[in-house]
Amino acid sequence: MTREEIVKELIKRNIQISFAESCTGGALAREFTKVAGVSKIFKGSFVTYSKEYKEKYLGVSPQTIDKFGIVSKEVALEMVSGLVKGKDLGLAVSTTGNAGPSKDDLDKSVGEIYVGFYFLGEYETMHLMIKKERNELIEDVVDFIFHKIEEKIS
Repeated sequence: MTREEIVKELIKRNIQISFAESCTGGALAREFTKVAGVSKIFKGSFVTYSKEYKEKYLGVSPQTIDKFGIVSKEVALEMVSGLVKGKDLGLAVSTTGNAGPSKDDLDKSVGEIYVGFYFLGEYETMHLMIKKERNELIEDVVDFIFHKIEEKIS
């Protein structure tokens, strides 16, 4: 399926969606909002790049960040859980990772990405290692998420 077909299938099924993006910087939301009619199911998106915004808007615990790091499966799971909490969503996705070009203060390798995924009552996290230039890496993460959604709706 193409990206557009995936979004149209979600619209057809009336699966409400939302995203909490860090390393993808809104790229996932951008791809979804390219499809006409998506406003019927797209509730919104947060780009929570900083620790403070992850805590304030998604309810990520400071203790979780301190213990596991901002780039971790635990943070990805808390991000997506905070996004879903109290909302009528069928699909929610979070991304956190180091898109590079350097390690900076993240203490994680460039290319290390975690995705939090919620689909119709089930949560999971996924770990990716993508060794590419920053923009290609972001595109690969978005591709991965679209493929995961396609898997779930097939």
